[in-house]
Amino acid sequence: MKKTFSILLALLIAAFALASCSTEGQSNVVTDPVTGQKIDYDLTNYSDSDGLDVNGFFKDITALDYVTLPEYKGVRISAEVLEANEADVEEQIAGILDEYTTYDEITDRAVEDGDTVNIDYVGSVDGVEFDGGSTGGMGTEVTIGVTNYIDDFLEQLIGHMPGDRFNVYVTFPVTYGVDSLNGKDAVFDVTVNYICGDRIDAELTDEIAADYGFETVEDLKQDIRDWLVTQQKSDFFTELIYESELKNDVPQQVLSFVVKSDLSNYKYYADAYEVTLDEFMYSYLGYENTDVYIEYNMDSYRNNALYCLAIQAIAEKEGLTVTDMDVSDAGLSDYVESYGMPFLKQYVLQTITVPTFVTDNAIVE
Repeated sequence: MKKTFSILLALLIAAFALASCSTEGQSNVVTDPVTGQKIDYDLTNYSDSDGLDVNGFFKDITALDYVTLPEYKGVRISAEVLEANEADVEEQIAGILDEYTTYDEITDRAVEDGDTVNIDYVGSVDGVEFDGGSTGGMGTEVTIGVTNYIDDFLEQLIGHMPGDRFNVYVTFPVTYGVDSLNGKDAVFDVTVNYICGDRIDAELTDEIAADYGFETVEDLKQDIRDWLVTQQKSDFFTELIYESELKNDVPQQVLSFVVKSDLSNYKYYADAYEVTLDEFMYSYLGYENTDVYIEYNMDSYRNNALYCLAIQAIAEKEGLTVTDMDVSDAGLSDYVESYGMPFLKQYVLQTITVPTFVTDNAIVE
């Protein structure tokens, strides 16, 4: 799939574009301290499209019954919102070129504290290699005293020469978060490839542009400009939408949708670390349990619910819908199996269809 910034990066930062979770979930209900509503966050057999109809609208919910919309037609918009700042374009390009940065390779002296070193390693516990414990021969760069590695891993590189192969011995913390590694002694078979010398900055070429699916540098730059304008429009639109007001309490169904969308992301990582959601909340986020996390974030959930309802309300009022072809045109067809078509339609409605309608009907200043 073409690596366009306008689709891939937008998908990563979308509020509800969250990873799918496993089918094993926790059956729980928390009470909204403001409204007294019971919020179900049971993630058993969870799907991102749960609670949405075929159009990506909330099932059996007429959003206009719940939201008072701001004036969204004929609003004034700065011309700067509709144009990409070239300094911002260059900043994005610099981020791309960082991936292609190389260094002079120093091989004639031993590693010292503070050096940036390119190494490979394979980790094992009790003689068995573990997931995530290897560079796969691809090499990785670490800076001694700066990069955060387990125990005193990096300090054990000091004094070794490029080309040396040796063992590094560490102990994982008891609270590391992976049952198979918590408190375990591990051995890493390490090779020092080279010490990084002076930085050699890359120049943007058609070959690099091709890595991102573009024929030329200018094609890549234009896609970045389009993405930046999309983000600027989104910021303008989001600020406008949050001028909406609730007529009534957020429907329980919508609030539950928002809560589950958030928690499903953490459930995905909890499953990956082989811990429960409550354990993940405690060990990685510092909350006593999931209920406490939800209660702490309830104001944000209400705001997100208002945002979703307001966008649906505009769509209802203006007769705006998203088709399967719109989802395909947005480059999201490959995500249907993971997220479901209703979720993707809601995503396109929130990020493309309604924002485009509002900005197309704005008065440019």
